Amino acid sequence: MQTAAQTFNKIKIKNRSSEKKETKLTNGVFKGRLPVLKDVWDLIPNYKVQVPQESIDLIVEVLKSGWIGGDGPKVKEFETKIAEIVGNKNILALNSGTSALQLALRIAGVSGGEVVSTPMTCFATNAAIAQEGADIVWTDIDPETGNIDPYDIAKRVTKRTRAIMIVHWGGFPCDLDLINKIAKVFNIPVIEDAAQALGSEYKGKPIGIHSDYVAFSTQAIKIINTADGGLLATKRRKDWETAKRLRWYGIDRDKRIDGPTFWHYPIKETGSKMQMTDILAALGLGQLPYLDDILKHRRKIAKIYDKAIDNNKNLKRQKVIEGAKPNYWIYTVITQGNKHRLELYEKLKSIGVRAEEAHRRNDLYPVFKKYKKEELPGVARFDESEIIVPVGQWVTEEKADQIAQVLANF
Repeated sequence: MQTAAQTFNKIKIKNRSSEKKETKLTNGVFKGRLPVLKDVWDLIPNYKVQVPQESIDLIVEVLKSGWIGGDGPKVKEFETKIAEIVGNKNILALNSGTSALQLALRIAGVSGGEVVSTPMTCFATNAAIAQEGADIVWTDIDPETGNIDPYDIAKRVTKRTRAIMIVHWGGFPCDLDLINKIAKVFNIPVIEDAAQALGSEYKGKPIGIHSDYVAFSTQAIKIINTADGGLLATKRRKDWETAKRLRWYGIDRDKRIDGPTFWHYPIKETGSKMQMTDILAALGLGQLPYLDDILKHRRKIAKIYDKAIDNNKNLKRQKVIEGAKPNYWIYTVITQGNKHRLELYEKLKSIGVRAEEAHRRNDLYPVFKKYKKEELPGVARFDESEIIVPVGQWVTEEKADQIAQVLANF
């Protein structure tokens, strides 16, 4: 039986460090936070693009087939396989995770209302809310998990609330039972931004079936990538049917009316061009056979770091709540503050490891200044202390032991 390491030796990883860069990053510090360094590409990174030979072969097959565009046979195959992985038949493949969020928000009818959301996430999460015409209500997080605080959600809901947006930070599941109970009390839907959580589980079930809408990302650096792309999972079949129409202008290909031209469809609402192409679906399909080994490797490396941090009173690791099984898309270390974090950054850099902040709190971006500024102590603590270290399949156990030694003695 092959080990995970042997399996990944077969995967051709795009090595960014070997490429000549026309433009070099400049030295500097953004408001005293982690530096942007010229030698970033020479460090072991947190993210890497993986393209196995299987993906290349499938892409060539698609190019020769003549169907390279959207909603073709490879897209349908990709949707079917993802449906099997997450245990939900209501899966749609899209051109981005942001599109998945926008479809969920539109179907939920948030325009003109409010969406309770976390500022501790990728900018895309809250950009989607703003683009759909809703006001963002910033909600605090648990500084130990990085995830939205269910009890603070309950405090933020008003008569204008149309949805609850949650994010599984780094692939670490939120308290989905409690959040959905709160949503049921107020009769509002839950939208999971699971961009980072494909392969994660909650209470023994895959992320993708617990809430009204679940949006995944298959962007280039995700665990399974389609160069760029996303997936939407819905609880209700009716919502899936609506999303299917809206991802292609408002057209359902399966309801074409016989006529002299192609465009004989009963179009009743306008949508957008959000389909995944067969080329991109082929890229993802070639990686799916490796998913289990990818998850096993990341969890094995995470355990090495866990042991090191658990023996160090100066650091904490991101808390895993009861019933959650993360995919460890990233591994988050919680330091004692920004100065402490900078020191750890330098220690890891000295052994050739790239540590960095995953995201910045969104409520500080000027584009969101019109939304009410809230006192969010959990967000403030986490934003000033979180730092991530490499945990992907390119990290060998030998290198993980070296990283763990730094974490244990820091």
